[in-house]
Amino acid sequence: MIKRRGILAATAGWTIVGASTVRAQAWPAQPIKIVVPYGPGGATDTAGRLLAEKMTPLIGQQVIVENKGGGNTIIGMELVAKSKPDGYTLLLGTTTLATNAALGLKQPYDPLKDFQPISTLADIPDFIAVNKDLPVKDYKSFVEWSAKQPQRVRYATSGLGNQPHLWAELFRARNKLNLENIAYKNAADALRDVMGGHVPIVIDVVMPAGVLATQGKLTGLVVSSEKRSPVCPDVPTVVELGMPDMVSAVFFGVVGPAGIPRPVLDRLNGLVRQIIKQPEVEKKFADLGYVTTGSTPEAYLEKLKFETERWTKVVKDNGIKIEG
Repeated sequence: MIKRRGILAATAGWTIVGASTVRAQAWPAQPIKIVVPYGPGGATDTAGRLLAEKMTPLIGQQVIVENKGGGNTIIGMELVAKSKPDGYTLLLGTTTLATNAALGLKQPYDPLKDFQPISTLADIPDFIAVNKDLPVKDYKSFVEWSAKQPQRVRYATSGLGNQPHLWAELFRARNKLNLENIAYKNAADALRDVMGGHVPIVIDVVMPAGVLATQGKLTGLVVSSEKRSPVCPDVPTVVELGMPDMVSAVFFGVVGPAGIPRPVLDRLNGLVRQIIKQPEVEKKFADLGYVTTGSTPEAYLEKLKFETERWTKVVKDNGIKIEG
């Protein structure tokens, strides 16, 4: 009897595993939804729609984008975190997977436990530029000029507590610069005031500030990437200036709810990495200022852990607080 029960138990266990494997192999059997945690029309939305467009013919199912903006991306992320982990609801994840936690925002999920990282997608590096009429032509002359100013030199950012702002504070502290942040509601207003001479410096992502520098409307000082950006190829990197520890970027990736079956996870990872290697996709991302990346799920998780720790320390060291 014991032996027979054991055989039945083993058979039942095999049946469960077998059924799970069959379901995984059948994926995808229905349309897939990519949640973009911003409204339509922005760069993140564009990236999500490009990914959806290229994935659809590869899997034989429609891939749609659903915009769920609000709450500093928390609304859209909560929707995905609490979805069924079957590979049919995905998130176009952003740096806020790390910075929201660093800022101490209340989140109805654990960003490191309730999501399954699938693959990184693209990075857009940070960028420092100054008003073109300042007596500053490069980073060295900027340091010398700022040190001579009687008061803190103001720098504009596109928002309080976003990744460019946090990187700016890290950069300021690392180089002992006498700077003070002026947070705008968006990049357009920040850039307008710097070009107009109301604020001398802007620290934001490389697009569109890098284009303005290439056009001679700003003076570019440094970009936070390992390699020079094609958006502003004449501007040196932090590595070239001897600051490899300052390499950073706003980063994007694809995640799903925790618990996605490994066969489905591996298939999704392969699809994302295949898509971003397509020349047309690389070019479209480059036009947005992005550099395509791609990673294993494990490497993406490690990146999220590193970024969360990095920005948590910056927030604490600089007493940065935002409402939420």
